[in-house]
Amino acid sequence: MKYNDYYWDELPMEAKSAATNLGYTQELWDSNQESSCCKEEWDELNKVQQDAAKLLGYNQKMWDNMTMYRLNLRFSVLCFLLGSIFYFKLSFLDLVWMKYVRDHVPESLADEEDDEIWSQWAAEHNAADMLEVRDDYYEQYGLFHMLGVTAFAVMGFSEVYRECSRANLILLAAGLAGMAGAFSSTDQIAAYWSCASVHFFLMSCYNLDSKLFKAGCILECMLSYFLLAGYTGIWIAYADMIASLLWLYCALQEVPEVFEFGFSSGKDGHSTHREVFIEMMYSLISLSNFKVKRA
Repeated sequence: MKYNDYYWDELPMEAKSAATNLGYTQELWDSNQESSCCKEEWDELNKVQQDAAKLLGYNQKMWDNMTMYRLNLRFSVLCFLLGSIFYFKLSFLDLVWMKYVRDHVPESLADEEDDEIWSQWAAEHNAADMLEVRDDYYEQYGLFHMLGVTAFAVMGFSEVYRECSRANLILLAAGLAGMAGAFSSTDQIAAYWSCASVHFFLMSCYNLDSKLFKAGCILECMLSYFLLAGYTGIWIAYADMIASLLWLYCALQEVPEVFEFGFSSGKDGHSTHREVFIEMMYSLISLSNFKVKRA
């Protein structure tokens, strides 16, 4: 809800008053426990309690279906986390591949997509291992690209099912555009769909408070223009990796809030995410290496 990521002492006075009217105490609120009012139907709440629930971000449908609503929200966040993980893995694969290609093949061949040209070069330079590395890269890229777009598309359907709002419909459009790009017959068509997808993501987060997620979306939109214009380079891979890291960090912030647990405790007793974020980065990087055979 609107104030789910707030501790009791951080609540504005009107929100704290509304929570009190719904039976919350500081202990219940900070430990993510339900008050006695949460067990009642919307129509069983008095006018003061209904107004308090509205101020905290609830409506009648959400209140009466609170259990299903929370399960649906957790599923959406899980899809967001998985999709962000897969996209980070894609960006890291791209970066490793570009570095490897830059060190082992001529610049004129680096951006070439024709398999016959690659095979001819490998035969002339006795570099069959290079073709194996390239095949391994494309295999992993295709797999995790499909997993990523599927996760975001399913998240869009889940969010629309939870609440059929304009923002959630745009989010669904973003996921479907991503899937269309994954099934495109050419890279140019895929680039157009990808451009549409990231712009839909940016539009869907217009009312979110997460500046990092918005920054990631804006960066992805800017990169999509360069890709459509035919620009390539390792700097694009670095920028794409930064954007995917922003999305992943935002996803990790949502997990303890929605699933009602903390990763670790800081000195002030609040849940922190830096340690888990860093540990996950090391794990993902170690799992993102395709078979690179050094000469």
